[in-house]
Amino acid sequence: MTLTIRTRLTIWYASLVMLILVVVCFGIVLSARWGLRHAADQELTSGIDGVAAFLNHKLGMNDMGNLNEELREHSSLLPRGKMFRVTRPDRTVVYQPDMMAVVPPIVPDPDNLRKESIEAKGRSYRTISRFAKVGPYLFLIQVAVDQTEYQELTTGLLWILLLSVPVAGLLSALAGYWMSGRVLSPIDQITKTTNSIDARSLSRRLPLLGTNDELDQLSITINRMLDRIATSYERIEQFTGDASHELRTPVALIRSNAELLLMLGDIQPNVRNGLADIIAESAYMTGLIGDLLTLARGAEEGKASPMELIELAEPVRSILDRARSLASTRDITVEYAPLSQIVPIRGNQAMIERVLMILIDNAIRYTPPHGRIQLETWVSEKGCGFLVSDNGIGIAPGDQNKIFERFFRVDAARTHGDGGYGLGLSIAKSLVDFHRGSIQVESELGQGSTFRIGFERGDVTRQLPVYQ
Repeated sequence: MTLTIRTRLTIWYASLVMLILVVVCFGIVLSARWGLRHAADQELTSGIDGVAAFLNHKLGMNDMGNLNEELREHSSLLPRGKMFRVTRPDRTVVYQPDMMAVVPPIVPDPDNLRKESIEAKGRSYRTISRFAKVGPYLFLIQVAVDQTEYQELTTGLLWILLLSVPVAGLLSALAGYWMSGRVLSPIDQITKTTNSIDARSLSRRLPLLGTNDELDQLSITINRMLDRIATSYERIEQFTGDASHELRTPVALIRSNAELLLMLGDIQPNVRNGLADIIAESAYMTGLIGDLLTLARGAEEGKASPMELIELAEPVRSILDRARSLASTRDITVEYAPLSQIVPIRGNQAMIERVLMILIDNAIRYTPPHGRIQLETWVSEKGCGFLVSDNGIGIAPGDQNKIFERFFRVDAARTHGDGGYGLGLSIAKSLVDFHRGSIQVESELGQGSTFRIGFERGDVTRQLPVYQ
């Protein structure tokens, strides 16, 4: 699945915000725990020094006999939650309150402090121990503080912060989606405007925001590309038009001279056949040159052609006799099923008649003798148009998307001998496109083809899409 740039930016933005929040959350919790532990260590170290000083004071007073009671009284002066234990090197307890009994003894290295965080009976303790030499006596002093509440506080803080990450991620995703939409909106406008430019509107250019940023540079680049395309397109059209115009006179002269020679009485059969071939090829070239001129001058002729309100069936009635006369040369029947409803369309009647004659000529060319061509008009709420159907040879599925290309001919059917040169359907499509209509084909080999032309209705005040 391909994700849009806006979606990818939103995902990246939300993921980055959530990652930063997770790092910040763990950083806050670790900092809080380190701060609490550091503060506890300072107080516990001070407590050890206080106990050692108290023992030295008792030694100075020669009052080392009743240390248990003296230390009990000293412990009452300690802050709430702090406690200590004094033992001798042989682990004989000199003093230990009941609460300290749950804290396991920690024996440090000589002349060193030993700091530990321990869990005992569901409680969290921070403890420090060291040896203290008091005159001839050696004591092991261990102080501890219950940090269960602080541990629960930091754990709760961690959960609160972690639970806030999805909420922050959702909010950042919404904000990122909105922000990326704002950022990509000019690109969307550039895309839409560029897609709307075709061969009939190559003079259009992308508007500049005036910010001279990357988007303006992109618009300038596309505009320069359109300038080059328009110049090339105009040169090709001019060359095609000029070449076709210049070719008409010599081709007409060749044909007329061949016809004059053919009217002479005393002509050998092989010469007569050669002249007949020259006349046939000249007729073929004349039609090809005419269609090339139509394609080359289609835009200019379209601008000059009047668009008026006409009745849907009028173009059919105008070409029906010509179509039947052309079809009769191959013993093909042209049937017309008119609508009882009168539907107006806005367009150029001569162009629409040309489209219908191209499709009928195409149907006649590829329908065997004694075949049938059906001509219909259709109407719906959203549009109207024509159907041209035949029971001819049909078009292969792989060729149906190519038949409107210039000079495309199906090898199995369209040969030079049938008089076609692959421009008729291309001309028909260009004329339908000029009316902002649509042309589609449905065909099956051996069963025939149906061409469907659609236009907007002229009695609909608002713009409606052409019926598909």
